[in-house]
Amino acid sequence: MKILKYITRHRSLFLFGGAILAVWASLESDPDHGWATVLGGVAILQGIWAVAASHWARKALLDYPEADMRKLFARASEEATGAGLALIAMAIILAALMLVFSPRAHAADLPAGAVKYLPVLKAEQQRLWPDHPRPALLAGLVEQESCITLRARGCWNPGAQLKTAREEGAGVGQITRAYRADGSVRFDALAGVRDQYGAELGALSWSTVYQRPDLQFRALVLMSRDSARQFRQAPAMLEFGDAGYNGGPAGVQRERRACALARGCDPGQWFGNVELHCLKSREPLYGSRSACDINREHVRNVFQMRSAKYFAAWAAL
Repeated sequence: MKILKYITRHRSLFLFGGAILAVWASLESDPDHGWATVLGGVAILQGIWAVAASHWARKALLDYPEADMRKLFARASEEATGAGLALIAMAIILAALMLVFSPRAHAADLPAGAVKYLPVLKAEQQRLWPDHPRPALLAGLVEQESCITLRARGCWNPGAQLKTAREEGAGVGQITRAYRADGSVRFDALAGVRDQYGAELGALSWSTVYQRPDLQFRALVLMSRDSARQFRQAPAMLEFGDAGYNGGPAGVQRERRACALARGCDPGQWFGNVELHCLKSREPLYGSRSACDINREHVRNVFQMRSAKYFAAWAAL
């Protein structure tokens, strides 16, 4: 009976009914088929953790009888001034503790380099690509490019380098130059983006790239933006842009045409559609992985595995 009485209280009906309605509305409007709703739920749980941690920290710091909030509330009903000031002081302490714990709830799973450089990336995004629909995906892109594991030395490290006889990838965005068999340069993405954006990237070169994290993040935002904007009319603009960042926009356009010619394939969607029509090489390139494997894994990792951990931290900046 007590449980039934509690459930039927107006406050309980409002809270539980409102929560169910909010979840339903979020799922119905979720562009990611439930994934964004799950991420929102995780963010709420992180907030609950921060409140709980703050509450228990307050109890530990104020563990003497005079600071018992129940007694203070009782006294406040008798004489407002002294007990009221004590309650205000305790509220300030609780608020301060929440400020301590809340950022850690968001940053606990982030690589150390991300904690340092995420503000730099966001500043460049807001300046150069302010209308990005889901800007935290750029953090997932950095992780995909630079993090073999989240604790690897190169993860979110401007000094990260992938160098073989055939290519060199530099920094957090793995800006690449590739070589022919005779040692001559086959293509140079760094030179290309610097020549295109001389005012922004004039100081970027192969002799300075590892010492200029600001220019690395700037180049990453510009290259990602330019790739995505080539598909601005498509619903999956960002997915196509990510595939283009990794393997070139021209190749993505060819694959969209191949998709359009196939029955039941939507050339405006990546997952389950264009991703199934890879025209890149299937010859082993790194270990057993081909260029096709790497490109498909790139988009899948950025959108479905790597970016989620950055959403709350990005929003908190």
